[in-house]
Amino acid sequence: MLGKLGKLSNMKKLKFKYDKSIVPSKMNPDLSQELQDEVNFFLKWGYLIIDDALTAEQLKSTREAFSDTFEKLDDVNHIEFGLLEYDERFVFLLDNYPVIKRIKAILGNCIQLHSATARLTKPGSPDQHWHRDGPWPVDPEGTPFGSIPGQVNCGYYLDQLTNENGPIGIVPGSHSALFKPPKDNIDFPDQKLVLAKPGQAIIFNGWLYHRGLGNNSNADRRVCLMCYQNAWIKSREKFDGPRTLDLLENGTDEQKLLLGSVDMW
Repeated sequence: MLGKLGKLSNMKKLKFKYDKSIVPSKMNPDLSQELQDEVNFFLKWGYLIIDDALTAEQLKSTREAFSDTFEKLDDVNHIEFGLLEYDERFVFLLDNYPVIKRIKAILGNCIQLHSATARLTKPGSPDQHWHRDGPWPVDPEGTPFGSIPGQVNCGYYLDQLTNENGPIGIVPGSHSALFKPPKDNIDFPDQKLVLAKPGQAIIFNGWLYHRGLGNNSNADRRVCLMCYQNAWIKSREKFDGPRTLDLLENGTDEQKLLLGSVDMW
């Protein structure tokens, strides 16, 4: 009995560790008509192309960071976790304004980073299979209280995508499909091949059917991928590396929120 009482006493001492002031005071941002039109397009079709997501200087710096990072890695073509830890020059992608303002417009102000990754697609790489990025099915009745699996991916393509080096293939509107995409290497009649330009970003619903096509060129294809979600959904990463821990301690309120500083509800 005394042991149980001691445990209860310790539980009472638990406190929220985060600074509550970092939580946005308003769930939904105020949107201009232009931004609302973009949100409506995204909700219907499941994707959005953002022009000028990176400045010329940011593009140059990110390309250099990408090359320096993968040169240090031995036979690695995919960074699956912790991109921000590899190079300081990737950190600005966390809260890059042209992207974040649209993520907030879609998901609301209370958002969190799900993962930060990068992929190097070398010449000769095959087509990916069609896939979704989450395990949850889509229900024809929707979900309780109007909630949806809130995950939005953002791809920063550092090279001009062409039919030769492998564009990203998507099926617009497929985020609402009630079944998983087929694993066969097929072409959908309504698929779209996105030939993204350097400096653009593509954001898309994680449940949208998508895949990277094979690289049949003589050059690498490079992309940094930042994935966002509602702040109360479990994140894939722990964000416990030295660089992200420093941001959790000394970063802006928005950076702290994005890295999961709100650890309890």
